[in-house]
Amino acid sequence: MKVGIVAIALLCSVTATFAQRKTSTKEKKEIEDYKTFAYGATTNTNSGLLGGFVVRHSKTVSTFKGMPLNRYIAIEAINIRHDKERPISTSTNRLTYGKKNYLFSLRPQYGREFLFFKKNAEDGIGLSVIAAAGPSFGFEKPYYIKYDKTGRGAVDVVAYDPNIHKEIRFIQGSAGIWQGFFKNLKMIPGVHAKVAANIDMNTFGNNLTGFEIGLTAEYFTRTPEIMAASLTDNYRFFTAGYLTMYFGNRKK
Repeated sequence: MKVGIVAIALLCSVTATFAQRKTSTKEKKEIEDYKTFAYGATTNTNSGLLGGFVVRHSKTVSTFKGMPLNRYIAIEAINIRHDKERPISTSTNRLTYGKKNYLFSLRPQYGREFLFFKKNAEDGIGLSVIAAAGPSFGFEKPYYIKYDKTGRGAVDVVAYDPNIHKEIRFIQGSAGIWQGFFKNLKMIPGVHAKVAANIDMNTFGNNLTGFEIGLTAEYFTRTPEIMAASLTDNYRFFTAGYLTMYFGNRKK
């Protein structure tokens, strides 16, 4: 909770500073008009090794303390796990016992990127700070299991229900994340914010490679039931640290 509050407070502070700043005519003439488009994979403390994917775009729109100030737009697709999830091995597969639903979050973002160190040609690194926020579209998807209700090998693929599938010996494992992917999806609206440090590591011609490391805070209007409510509590407010590696191109 404290991490989320700090992240949102920092975002509001940076946004207020930008809103109060007036760019002079001289500064406008000195803006280097750069556009970047990139895509990448991300991991975070609420996911496994592969937490999701991101597409991002930035464009120089002004200056801040003599350095370029970019408009930052992105969209992320993230898998969110409950901190009580514990995968176990069955005789034929793996299973997260008690998991009721997957939770995916689609996050459109709008914000600002403040450049502090500019990358020179193909040497050195670039450093910037990003503050962004936007709506969240959470999607609950049922967790499907392979269930042998008779214990005689007659396996059915069903959505896990803790009131029915009580005996783990009859569960042969997870049916996989793609099972019934578009069936019975339930949307949960919300909001999110993030602050991050962006590091440009490599640039060859117009190509770039970099990392984005930061904190996110996200709130949903309804509590997603990731784990069965009879087994543990679920949450509607999530905070996480994340790391994204991205590839793309930059041009004037």
